[in-house]
Amino acid sequence: MKRWHLISLGVGMAVFVGCTCISSAYAQGRGQGFRPCPYAPYQCPVTGVCKPMTVTGTVSRVFTETLDDKAYPGMAIKVDSKDKGQIHVHLGPVWYLERQEFDLSPGQEVTVQGICVDEAGKTRLVAARVATGDNVLLLRDLEGRPMWEAWRKR
Repeated sequence: MKRWHLISLGVGMAVFVGCTCISSAYAQGRGQGFRPCPYAPYQCPVTGVCKPMTVTGTVSRVFTETLDDKAYPGMAIKVDSKDKGQIHVHLGPVWYLERQEFDLSPGQEVTVQGICVDEAGKTRLVAARVATGDNVLLLRDLEGRPMWEAWRKR
């Protein structure tokens, strides 16, 4: 009887230790573990279509969007400009923008610099720099690489 008691106690301890190790391996704390970045530097799919653009206007809407099924939700705004009409501006992932000390709300005057993409007659802007008053939010470098990427090529 003593032998079966020791064997069952040993098996129970092995299961407990195994479950503890496995559960901690799959646990992902917010901001502490490895999180692959689903965003790649923007590459224009058609040569000559993407061009630099600057828009000045009033923010009419701030919302979230998902560009791909594998991507994290991104933040976007609609800007009403006097000369170009309403422009859809993609800013970047929500998790990155939450960490910035930058607040956008409808009615604010903004100046957005970025890469213009014409898709099916609609103008979209991938923002590289957003300015409101004295505040500036840098989102991408001159080559279109996002600031939230850890490694940068020289």
